[in-house]
Formats: sequence, structure tokens, C-alpha cells
Amino acid sequence: MDRRPAAVPLALLLLLAGCTGSGDDGDAAATSGAAPRAVEWGACEVEVPAGVELDCGTLEVPAAREDPDAGTVTLAFGVVRTAAEEPADDPVVYLSGGPGQGALEFVPLAFEQLYEPLAQDRDLILLDQRGTGLSEPSLACDEYSSWVRESLGSGEPVEELAAQATASLAECNQRLVDEGIDLADYDSAASAADLDDLRRALELEEWNLYGISYGTRLAQTAVRDQPEGIRSVVLDAAYPIDADLYEEGPGNAARAIEALFATCAADAGCAARFPDLEQTVTDLVAQLDAAPVPVTVVDPTTGERVQSPLDGAGLVGFLFQSMYSTELIPFLPEVIDEAANGEFGTIGLLLGASAQQLDLVSVGQQLSVQCQEEVSSSDRDAVAQAATEHPLVEGFFTGNPTQGPGIFDVCADWGAGEGGPGEDEAVSSDLPTLVLAGELDPITPPRWGEQLAEDLSNAVFVEFPYTGHGSVGTHECAAQLVQEFLADPDAEPDVSCVEDVEPPVFTAEGVAVETVPWENEDLGVSGVRPEGWAEVLPGVFQQSPLVTLVQQVAPGASPDQVLQQLAAQLGGDAPRPVDQVQTGSLSWDLYQVDDLGQRVDLALAETPAGLAVVQLTSSPARRDVLREQVFLPAVQAFDPGA
Repeated sequence: MDRRPAAVPLALLLLLAGCTGSGDDGDAAATSGAAPRAVEWGACEVEVPAGVELDCGTLEVPAAREDPDAGTVTLAFGVVRTAAEEPADDPVVYLSGGPGQGALEFVPLAFEQLYEPLAQDRDLILLDQRGTGLSEPSLACDEYSSWVRESLGSGEPVEELAAQATASLAECNQRLVDEGIDLADYDSAASAADLDDLRRALELEEWNLYGISYGTRLAQTAVRDQPEGIRSVVLDAAYPIDADLYEEGPGNAARAIEALFATCAADAGCAARFPDLEQTVTDLVAQLDAAPVPVTVVDPTTGERVQSPLDGAGLVGFLFQSMYSTELIPFLPEVIDEAANGEFGTIGLLLGASAQQLDLVSVGQQLSVQCQEEVSSSDRDAVAQAATEHPLVEGFFTGNPTQGPGIFDVCADWGAGEGGPGEDEAVSSDLPTLVLAGELDPITPPRWGEQLAEDLSNAVFVEFPYTGHGSVGTHECAAQLVQEFLADPDAEPDVSCVEDVEPPVFTAEGVAVETVPWENEDLGVSGVRPEGWAEVLPGVFQQSPLVTLVQQVAPGASPDQVLQQLAAQLGGDAPRPVDQVQTGSLSWDLYQVDDLGQRVDLALAETPAGLAVVQLTSSPARRDVLREQVFLPAVQAFDPGA
């Protein structure tokens, strides 16, 4: 998930490549047949959501299978036990993206969205790939993450920030080497061999692979190197091993952004409200390049607010990264319109939220994989030329030290080596494979999925309209297709539900949210929740990163404490009282506050169990309709005595 709005320090930094990886040399595959060590079961080191049964364990595997004296790597994994009465014998294993993302750390953050759809009929195995998450050693670069936060608001030139970023990566690299880590051991072939070791250690005859983004590259490597025991494969947001991520990146980004413009133009409401969105973006990029503007960026981990300059390349980078999220796509025209009118609060909020993702990505593992498997087989001049062919995104790619030609310098210093011969060649297989793609995906275009489906002799390709990066966590239809495919991989899937995927709702006039009953015994509350919104935390429901509903009871808290805390979080502006509402035995005080382009509606009521809190955060254009459709119904239905 590469991102970098150029002049915004936060964006300069994030290396989260949305996908990459192939394999290493054939030695790992050739020597991985030895009996694996035994699994060690133990307590889970992540918070497990209520009602979820998760068994956690570790497995030691060789650091380098061609060198018995190279030591070991400890893999962390978890098994989500399905609630099905008659679970299938063949589980599905989740292969995270990045490269560099773990799997276990997302259990408390996004279980309902990412994992629950895959654990309906069979157990789900979550593996932290070597170098990531809770696996040891970790290749996370705290030096880099710390520099990111320290550099916010520095105001230094982009060239100096790029040099500082490179220096922090060099410091991380030196530490890892000093710790005795051979960075060449961290590639897709080694991870594919790890997978087979884990399958055999769990005494599973066969299992199914689900890969998303980089995980699809790892899945292809496993199919090539370790096909034994693989029953079927799902590739979500796929890209082929023989694709060139860096050379094709600018064209892929430009295609998706242009598709967003076309989608808006084809929607009557969007076209009327935001006429000629493409020209608006083009003009705004030119204006920001000529005169960057200060944007308030909030570090969500500390609440600190800093001013960082945003230039045209930074705006393009923000747009590119936002299109990963299908949930954010409907909001992008209004966010662009706000920026064109001098309001950059929403952009600053989203850029600040991105900082949290650094703690969930192992940058060292990412670079080790990228440098060996992508960069070593790519061409610097071709990458530079590709950027010039797409003027709108050119500044974003050429100014990014880890996205464009600069990645060649980073990799030259990283020292992870090069992939073996044939590592960038297409994979052929007759294993049943389901390939999913999103029409508006800015990093893994549908044509890559189509190409993969043609290369694999027993594959089915499905494209989801109006969709960003990843389909299963976004569409019930995609989750249903995967469940049916896993039940019978050889059957022709019924893809008719794809026709029911609705276009984005770009304007407030089209917003229609229904509520459904909701109850949480652990929180001791009940009420209603918006249908279709993800419960990202107990009592916290999210439609998108810009729209969130909270329903909680805070034992021992007072209204003044909550108001003061909220004022502190919002930069000192105190919520203003706007109304009082009586619902049964509860007397509610209603408040509002506007901050950085967002509206916060807050309702507080004192109860025997503690202070009842209902809070809706919404985007500027939709705040009135969401207050009527979501906030007030939630207040009316809230019951603290469940």
C-alpha cells in the first residue's frame, strides 16, 4: 500500500506497498520436506473479540533451509475456530498483504470485516509471515516509524525529508544486520516453505489459500513451490508474479483515478454537484504545486496537531491512497470540492490516521521482499519513463523515494540480494482458483486479475464494480462467492450477485441508512446499529474512516469529564449544547462541535450503570442526513440495561 503525498512529511514516509513479491531461488522448495518441528500452543498475545474462539501457537522453522546452521525463525499463528456445527475438514489460511503486514494484530481491529467472512464453514488460520507481526525476529523499523512522527510539521524541504527517511532506513538496516539477521532469508519462497511446514505441523492433509494483495503473490509462489496439500486458492486484489509493479504503477494509478472521474460523471447527482471533477483536480494540483498550503495533521496516537505543507503531488498521493478503500470512494468528490474551496481539514484528518498503520507494517520485511523480487528484475529508466507518460501522477511517483526510481537507490543500500533465475515468470497451475478484482483498485488493476485467470488453467475471474483494493472485506457478495467456492471449488460459481453491487452514493441526497436491532452483553447495552456498517470495536460502528457511530456506557465518568476530554481531542473547542431529549427513563443532553471539516454529534445521559454516550462523527456534506437517520434513532433506542 505505497503512499506518499509529496510535500506532506507523513505521506513521504509510508512505504506500505499494496502488493509485491515472488520468490527466491529453488533451494528452499527443494529442502523443505524434512519433518517440521512441533507446534507450541499458548496464550494469545492479542485481544480477542467477544464470542470469537482463537487458539494461538508458534512454530520454529529454519531461517534458511539450504543452511542448517543459519538458525531458526519463530512463526506466530492463530486458528479461528468456526462456529459451524459441521465444519469442513480443510481450513483456509489467510495470507496478508504489504508485504510486511501481520495477521494476528488485526484480530482486535477488524475481525468482523477481514476474518469473519472466511470463517463461516471452516476454521481460519492467521499466520504472521516471517519478519512480520508477532513472529520473531521482527523486521519492523522503529527507527523509521519514530522519524515519521518526529518529522511532522518540520517544514523542511522535500529533498531533506527524503534524505532523512533514507537515513532512518539505513539505521534500521544496520541494526538488523548487527542482530545477525540475513535479510536475504526474507522472501516469498521462504514464506511459502513456512506455509507448508505449518500445514504439516498442524497435521492437515490439505487446506485452502486466501491471499489479498501481496498475499496473492505469496499464494502463487506456494502453488509453484509447494503445491502439495493445497486444495484451492482465492486471489483477492491479485497481481501476477510476472507483472512489474514499479514500471506499471503510474499507469495503474492514472487508470483508477480516471475511472473515478468517469464514475462521477456517469452519476447524475455527482455530475451536478461536482461538474468536471477531472478539471477540478488538475487545476488544484497545479495550484498546490505553485503554492503549497499548510494542512492540519492530527497524530491519532497523541492528539498532537501540526501544520504540514501539501503540494500537488501530495494531493495526488492522497487520492491514490484513498482509492484503496471502497468505503472512502463515495466521499472523494466532496473532499476534493472542499479542498478546491480552501478547506483541507478532512485531508489532514485522513493523513493523520495513516500514521497508525506504520505500527502494523514491518518495513524491513517489506523492503527485503521488494528489493529481491521486484526491484532486482525491474529497470530504473523504464520506471522513470513510465511516470512521465502520466502527467497527473508523475510528481507523486518521481518524488517518492520508495515508489518510483528512488526505490533503486534504497534497495542498493538495503543489501537483501536478488531473486533467483525464473522468479519473475508466470505461474501455471490447474488448482481451482477464484480471482477477484475491484474496478477502481489503484494498485492491482482488473487486467492483472484477468491475466492471472488466463495463465491458470482452472481459474474463474470476477470483477466487482465501484470497488477499490480487496473485495471480500467489502462486499457480502464476494464473501458469499468465496464460501460457495470453498465448498465446491470445481463447481461453476454463480456470480449473479455482482449485478447487485450498487454504485457509490456521492451526494447527501442519495444517502439512505437503515438501522437494525443491536445488543452487546459484554457492554451491557442494546439499541440499534446502522445496517451494513462494520463494528470495528465493541459498540463502535464505521461506515468509512469519515463516518463513525459510538454507543457506550462509561462507568464512573461525568458529563464534564467527557466534554473536557472531547474538547482536548478536538483542539480546545468545547461542544456546544443544542437540545435535550427524553427517552423512557433517560434524560439526554445533546451537543455538537465542528472540527477540521467534520461534525461531531454527542448525546450524554446519566444512568445507574454509568454515563451513556452516543456519538456520531460525520462528513460535512452528510452530517444533517446522518444525524436524522443514524444519530437520533440510536439515541432513541439506546438501553443501558441489556
